[in-house]
Amino acid sequence: MKSFLLPAAVLAAAAFLAGGCGHLDIQAEGNPDRVITGTVNFHLDEPLPPDSELSVRLVDTSNGAGAPLPLGEQTIKNPGSPPVAFNFEYHAEDAQLQHGLNLEARVSIGGKLRYYNVSGYAVTLSKADQPQEVWITPVGN
Repeated sequence: MKSFLLPAAVLAAAAFLAGGCGHLDIQAEGNPDRVITGTVNFHLDEPLPPDSELSVRLVDTSNGAGAPLPLGEQTIKNPGSPPVAFNFEYHAEDAQLQHGLNLEARVSIGGKLRYYNVSGYAVTLSKADQPQEVWITPVGN
């Protein structure tokens, strides 16, 4: 009987200790210096004038009631016809991407906002390295 108790105790201790390791995340953190790419799309009845400007930015809104924290952005003067490609660097830790960051796009003409994204575009850890597609609509729609 004594020979049965010792292996059973060792097996129980091993199961107890191994069970506690199941929640540990041993995956290495990603490099926080990242690049986001994608396109901005919108329905256009006529070409954008030369004084138009497209602004795309990635923001962190997790700070509660405070203003969104911009992590990176790109401004394209006279962007032409859609879709308009964008590509810019940003700095975000994996923890920030786990709760999600917001991608925003706006077109201004003559300094006045004319198009913007109504729908939210979340960039998460699982989608951060994929090309993003943002649709914007005219102001007032």
